Amino acid sequence: MDVIKGDWVGYQTVFYHEKTGKYSQDINEIIDYNNLEIDPAGLSAYLDYGYSVFGYTPVKYVKYLLPHETLEIIDGKVRTTMGKDRTLDLLGKTSHEDDVLGKIENAVNTWAAGFQEDILIPTSGGFDSRLMNVLINDKSRIHAYTYGTSLNQGESRESVYANLLSQRLGTQWSRIPLGTFNVYMDDWYTQFGPAVAASGTYHMEFYHKIKEKEGGNPMQLLSGIIGDAWAGAVKVPMVHNPKEYRTLGYTHGMSADSKRATGVDYTSLIEPIFDRQKQHLASPEYRIITAMRTKMMMLQYLISVPARIAYPGYSPFIDEDIAIAMLNLPVERKENRAWQQDFFRKHNLLFEEEKHKYTYQNSLNYYALLHERLEPLSVDLLREHIQPDYLHWINQKIMHIGTKERIFQTLMHTPKVKGVLKLLGAKNELLEAYFAYITIKPIETLLKKRHVGIHQA
Repeated sequence: MDVIKGDWVGYQTVFYHEKTGKYSQDINEIIDYNNLEIDPAGLSAYLDYGYSVFGYTPVKYVKYLLPHETLEIIDGKVRTTMGKDRTLDLLGKTSHEDDVLGKIENAVNTWAAGFQEDILIPTSGGFDSRLMNVLINDKSRIHAYTYGTSLNQGESRESVYANLLSQRLGTQWSRIPLGTFNVYMDDWYTQFGPAVAASGTYHMEFYHKIKEKEGGNPMQLLSGIIGDAWAGAVKVPMVHNPKEYRTLGYTHGMSADSKRATGVDYTSLIEPIFDRQKQHLASPEYRIITAMRTKMMMLQYLISVPARIAYPGYSPFIDEDIAIAMLNLPVERKENRAWQQDFFRKHNLLFEEEKHKYTYQNSLNYYALLHERLEPLSVDLLREHIQPDYLHWINQKIMHIGTKERIFQTLMHTPKVKGVLKLLGAKNELLEAYFAYITIKPIETLLKKRHVGIHQA
């Protein structure tokens, strides 16, 4: 008998096949391409969220373990049971920020003491990666790398702040130029299959370029993944019914539109989860935990992508004890992350209170669209499951970026102008189509592999 348990926050997802009894962290090892069936509700949920949710995937019979869920394989037969959410018992016990910072510092330095290699820190200049750089005791081991998100990537706030941080800490730092990451779509599918939209291919370009620059220098990665959620930066509105559950998906528009794509309602997938959670969702802290659990299917690429390329990774914020200690800080100290602001101010690293020239512009996806030509989605292949009109709309938007569109995009990527245009009701349909494209592309690859599998059989 095999017994596998889901992680408390959904990290390192375990997939399983209800019929074959196979299980793995690699969904591609679970899918039976010769007998492939699409799950209409699982597909619609995936399209709306941009990743698999509620324990379902777009593939029928291929599911995954939710937090605190247990999988038992007995004589090839699958049984799952949902255990008690012990995390609930840990909330509400007030913690102190000095103790919390001590826990994080001890965790990262204990981790760092376990190997001799240099430490790679993807450094955005934000609070989470800033904290990782500060708390590592041996600064000489740090190799900090950053990418900018603006058209002039060196003027991006991420680049400016990360550079300032390295100067003041005396660490090694470089900025990696990005812009040709859509070429990694096939690599993305190889790693994530149809479980996650191809929304993190820019990290594949980022780490491949780091590997080339480092000349094969072995490093281990220290990530600030989801630290902002526990620290006070994330607020999740109240969820009153299953229809509002998408709030917990924290998608930021990086998904497709299931109503236009399939028209299939997937409320039946949400209802049992909502019924189990609804009495706890009154707690703001529990809503944050649930949001991170829901999105962890996608977020874990921040560690798994560099690990697959060359750099095994770690984040202290995946640790339940640290996460809960942060959530249990006094509400007033979490407001605007005051506890961390005071910490950085003490170390002369609160750049937000200084005057620096930078831009908030986030043009990376648009820049890539201008410099790469995407293959149109195959309407003939996908029409079996997705409405052709929607596919044609996506293809038309991303394949034909004319002068008028370029002018509009320039305005939409000018921070202050963008705000005014949004107030006037302007929508960025080009990026909406692009996000739909990268969400549907793995489904296209899935169907192509099915056809190959049938042909080979």
